[in-house]
Amino acid sequence: MADQAHDENVPAAPGPTGLDPEAEGLYRLLLSRTDASVSRLAADAGLRPARTRELLMRLVDDGFATMVADSRFRAVGPDTVLGGRIASQLGDVLGEYEALRELLEIHRAGPGSGGGDHGSWEVVSGPVAIRSRLRQLKAGAEKRLRTFVRPPMVLPVPEPALHEDLQARGVCHRILFDRAVLDIDPYSDYLRHALSSGDEVRFAKRLPLKLLIVDDKTALMEEGGGRPKAIVTGNRSIVELAGALFDQLWSSGIPATTASSSAERLDEDDAVLLGLLISGLTDQSIATKLGIGLRTVQRRVRELMDLADVDTRIQLGWHAAKNGWVP
Repeated sequence: MADQAHDENVPAAPGPTGLDPEAEGLYRLLLSRTDASVSRLAADAGLRPARTRELLMRLVDDGFATMVADSRFRAVGPDTVLGGRIASQLGDVLGEYEALRELLEIHRAGPGSGGGDHGSWEVVSGPVAIRSRLRQLKAGAEKRLRTFVRPPMVLPVPEPALHEDLQARGVCHRILFDRAVLDIDPYSDYLRHALSSGDEVRFAKRLPLKLLIVDDKTALMEEGGGRPKAIVTGNRSIVELAGALFDQLWSSGIPATTASSSAERLDEDDAVLLGLLISGLTDQSIATKLGIGLRTVQRRVRELMDLADVDTRIQLGWHAAKNGWVP
């Protein structure tokens, strides 16, 4: 009896798909549906909801499923998740090929087959699901990523491991920030990471939407207002339009990387004034310290904003720090 109890606690060996039997059973169940909630899958699989969510998140991490909402999941086609790996090993692992064939039959027979228009569009709702889908799309990039970033942002500071992996694989990442991000303190860590990451960064006066384009093949667009909702599509025409929009706004954006090499230098008086401003002093306090009038301070701050081509004093502070205008 003791031996039997010990054997029951030993984790089951993974099958031909690389999944353990419990996770593979849930994947097979998910393949037969367009998408499904955690509670529905738990009931159909005879599992506790907490265990079902744990298995589903493992499937997401391993690329077998995606989150379409915070509590709804959709299977990734087995040809996508298994095809490349199996093809490279087909001569030695015929068992995996048979597993792929069997899973494809389930996938094609069910309503979640991804045929027709359904396969070209995917709706993801909720910040947790959107974050998960963004990570998946970025991790799968082969050549380049192009991103519009505007508030409010659902994605935290990029994970160092993912970022390092993308750079090691030579994936080029261009990030275009809406300037409104500069005015919101909680996003300062995100900006610092972007500016020090080695990615190409520019700023635009206004962005029309949030956007991620992966390898000119897939686009994720987040809708504004209300509960966060994003659309993911591989439709060629839509991806090409999104790419053209990105390239147009990128070409007119202000490069963050050219700031340090800028030939613009401030005279000593303006540098002192700017330093006091960044330190948090009011215009009246600056005027008193410098022995000049309040209107003179306000006029010179306005001239510095025009020189930096920014709209707010917070943006002026970022520009000044980035250009070495202040020590």
